[in-house]
Amino acid sequence: MLPEERRNKILEMLKGVALCSMTELVKQLEVSRVTVVRDIAFLEKAGIVTKVHGGAKLRNEDNPPYEALFKVRMNRNLPRKQAIGREAALLPKDDSTIFIDSSTTSYAFALELLKRKFLHLNIITNSPAILSAARETTGVTIIATGGELNPMFNMLGGLWVADFLDKINFDAAFISASGISEKLNLTTSSIDLANILNKVISKTPRVHLLADSSKLSKQEMINICPLSRCSLLVTDDGITPDQELRFRDIVDLKIARLRA
Repeated sequence: MLPEERRNKILEMLKGVALCSMTELVKQLEVSRVTVVRDIAFLEKAGIVTKVHGGAKLRNEDNPPYEALFKVRMNRNLPRKQAIGREAALLPKDDSTIFIDSSTTSYAFALELLKRKFLHLNIITNSPAILSAARETTGVTIIATGGELNPMFNMLGGLWVADFLDKINFDAAFISASGISEKLNLTTSSIDLANILNKVISKTPRVHLLADSSKLSKQEMINICPLSRCSLLVTDDGITPDQELRFRDIVDLKIARLRA
């Protein structure tokens, strides 16, 4: 079981109960106590759960845990994500169909994109957050991929998404990744997300990668695709000169400047 799957299951077990013992968590997850302690520490740092003697409990049951976790992720490097969003929002054209993934950087891009006026633009997304943000937007058709909600990543996933994507043609895709490895592969910690992005990438002539500078030398467990499969990398001015030279050899580069 991948870390995000375990943590999602922990959140499910904590819902509706005063607390859940460490012994019960270890039994249900079928992992070591050390692993559960590490997962609880991760969720506690994110502000979602509270560790108590012998177990854990949700910190605030009034707010869905997956929404709290999404906000935590969104606030990491927020000014950089917003700068990238502003730069990337200038790229889509009228009468086109684009895919936007469920990452927080892509969400920042979508918020900027929805401020623009389009005669007609189709947005396909597996992001519940983008679907919610676009409710009152005109000139834009929002199409959900369908699928099963993955609370840990706040995304729609599963086989339904792949089946849906098989039927769609895209003019461009706007995606993110948890990191770019030293071997210049896009990486993530979610096999489901990797499968979705690979499906989109295989059907899209232009893949625009949105990644803040903290992701440019970071590696997660699962490879998505080589960076060379992307047409454009939009990042922020935290990129180093060495990184800029290295990436320009492989992909077009746009650097978003942070506002003072």
